[in-house]
Amino acid sequence: MRALVALLALAAPLAFALEEPVRLDAAPIDPRDVASLQAGARSFVNYCLNCHSAGMMRYHKLQDLGISEQQVKDNLLFTADKIGELMNVSMTRKDAKECARPGSRLAVYVHAQLLPRP
Repeated sequence: MRALVALLALAAPLAFALEEPVRLDAAPIDPRDVASLQAGARSFVNYCLNCHSAGMMRYHKLQDLGISEQQVKDNLLFTADKIGELMNVSMTRKDAKECARPGSRLAVYVHAQLLPRP
């Protein structure tokens, strides 16, 4: 019985090792494309930040993308008063619970409108 348990314990990792590695599609991402990064930041703040928090990110980090402090204040600072504040959600907890429930029409509609289709 011990031999069978030992055999199974050794066979499981070997079975995983013999599997083919997962092949991922290449993504055409260039982290040096500043214009694209700025457009992505603008889109995230204008559309996604309403529901999806970036609570560990501060607005002043957008300056790393070549956006001036004044541009951040004028165009991207909607949920805070100062550029050093965290990028928190503008939605209330009550509204978030309603939108996050499975089958919520609002969440389905918003994602269908904003996310690219394959």
